[in-house]
Amino acid sequence: MNKEQSVNHTQSVGKVANLVIFLGILGLILSIVALTISQGLAQRGYGFTYIILGFLMMGLGYGIRYRYKYCLYGAIGLFFGLSLYFLFLLLSHYTPYFMVRLILCSWVFFRLVQSVSDMQTLIATNTFPDRNNRFLKFFMRRRHS
Repeated sequence: MNKEQSVNHTQSVGKVANLVIFLGILGLILSIVALTISQGLAQRGYGFTYIILGFLMMGLGYGIRYRYKYCLYGAIGLFFGLSLYFLFLLLSHYTPYFMVRLILCSWVFFRLVQSVSDMQTLIATNTFPDRNNRFLKFFMRRRHS
């Protein structure tokens, strides 16, 4: 296996891990806002249960980042379940909000399933996913300028 192909595997799994972590942080922020300020977000389902889901997403994302394949499988199961949940909500109460949530969860589920073979390659070659964060690099570069 050449170096370029290994880098693609590490970047692919690293990006998926960052995506799951980002969605977990976003869910936590929206839940805290729903519990403190916004009644509209609370009516859309954000609250204590989504705080637990946000922490779970963050934990699974960091597990993926540290090359735990069971965290990847757990994230696949979580986003598959969320996709089914939003599909049920969409079919019972059609709103554009549920459509957007269904599309987002399905897209993340698809990305996670795509990264299974990349994760197996990383485990076989004993390499870790790319932990670089382009946003962190951007802020560090601006701070040193």
